[in-house]
Amino acid sequence: EGDEGRARPVSERINFDLKPEELVAYLDQFIIKQDKAKKILATKICTHFNRIRNRHRWKGTGKIVGAIKNNVLMMGPTGVGKTYMIRLIAQKIGVPFVKGDATKFSETGYVGGDVEDMVRDLVREAGNDIELAQHGIIYIDEIDKIASSRNLIGPDVSRTGVQRALLTLMEETDVEMKVAHDPVSIMQEVEAFRKSGKREKRVVNTKNILFIMSGSFSGLQE
Repeated sequence: EGDEGRARPVSERINFDLKPEELVAYLDQFIIKQDKAKKILATKICTHFNRIRNRHRWKGTGKIVGAIKNNVLMMGPTGVGKTYMIRLIAQKIGVPFVKGDATKFSETGYVGGDVEDMVRDLVREAGNDIELAQHGIIYIDEIDKIASSRNLIGPDVSRTGVQRALLTLMEETDVEMKVAHDPVSIMQEVEAFRKSGKREKRVVNTKNILFIMSGSFSGLQE
């Protein structure tokens, strides 16, 4: 069944043609109030996926004007249901969803998680289906905690480096599935080579991945 599903184009496997009011009505079944957040999120997310659908439909007709990605920033205290809302949306649309914590990442090459790990996690969440993962949603919490420190002497490894890495991901870049010294990715490459007899470079493009940033931003009003 999994192989049959993958044989179908991704535009048929994902619920691209939702209208914002339909998505709001779906969220209303699970979430009380938060009406403004639901309306704005539904509009942004439907715009994002409908734009992808049109890009698939008009492939080969040149670049589409206004093809700018609708990455989203959510603000609100812990416990108001931000993650839950995005998880429900991903479930309704039929795309893989991954949540990360911005404070756990460090600049590539330093000790700590790498922001690209989230893209690899998205592929695993999609059952190793790279095409499906390339249309998924990555939700990053605690984004306000990686603001640059004003009184810092020396390199700001855990903050500005992560900011730059995230911006590259959010715009468009290719992320290799293979990670040096990661036994899981090495085993997967060996298994793929055993089956096909070829060494394929598995790469995930982030152009159509929707990034949703979230944080409490306490003290911002002041």
